Amino acid sequence: MKSVVNSQFVGKWYQIARTCNRFENGFVEIMYYLSISCENCCDLLYVGVKEDRSKILKKLSLKILTENNFDYIIIQKGLLRKTLRILTFDSKNGILILSDNKMKYISILSRKPYINHSVLEDCLRNIDFQNDKIELYSCGGIRDDEAIEK
Repeated sequence: MKSVVNSQFVGKWYQIARTCNRFENGFVEIMYYLSISCENCCDLLYVGVKEDRSKILKKLSLKILTENNFDYIIIQKGLLRKTLRILTFDSKNGILILSDNKMKYISILSRKPYINHSVLEDCLRNIDFQNDKIELYSCGGIRDDEAIEK
């Protein structure tokens, strides 16, 4: 795998939707802050907001790797290592969709606290993802196209 640092990923990301997992239960909003820390690595600040508005902060190391024309994000904290595949990176709409290798976990991130419903449908159609168990967050999440245009 070849390590790459892509400045397009740097900045604030909102988690718009995800499949259910035990690590993120109880949060009403999740944000990620990504910054470049050295030539081949990045720092990831994970912010989980609970219903009472209290926050959980985690600082993690992150690498973006390329193998066989696919980009992967490797998140590491101590001995814990998680590999996520970048399924879609839509720089025009500011959308990033990540998944584990088995497509059991999927996370939809956006530069804005909301995305257009039609844009999300197009992105999911392009990756052939057919799972009706995506949990939405209260940070705005997915909006109808008419509501965004107003």
